[in-house]
Amino acid sequence: MTDEKLAPIPPQVVTVIGTGTGDGGSPLTSGTIGTTPDHQPDLIVTIVNPMAAIAIRFANTYLTMMTGLVAAGFTTNQIPAHDFWHLIRWSAELSLSGAGLGLLKDCVTIFGRLEHRYPLSTGAI
Repeated sequence: MTDEKLAPIPPQVVTVIGTGTGDGGSPLTSGTIGTTPDHQPDLIVTIVNPMAAIAIRFANTYLTMMTGLVAAGFTTNQIPAHDFWHLIRWSAELSLSGAGLGLLKDCVTIFGRLEHRYPLSTGAI
């Protein structure tokens, strides 16, 4: 066995949506450090508001779809646009429907988890 020193492992940031634990325990706060066994990185918790998480997902989906449509319209001429700015506007309008469906899906996911957290308020018991 050698006397080599192991390099320290930097902590990993873990992002969590919401502040409650769901089991009646105390809520997590941003910056909470979870210690782990040796040779594993410690965890630093970052809390994100559910509405901020939904807005970020919507923006990501919208911009991804818009970029894809602009690229497709620019290279294949499948989107009827007179010039580049018309193509941008057309792609922006078309991207709203896909991002809107993603927004609804994200809301269903979050409300489904809230239903599991608070079953008495929905009549599930």
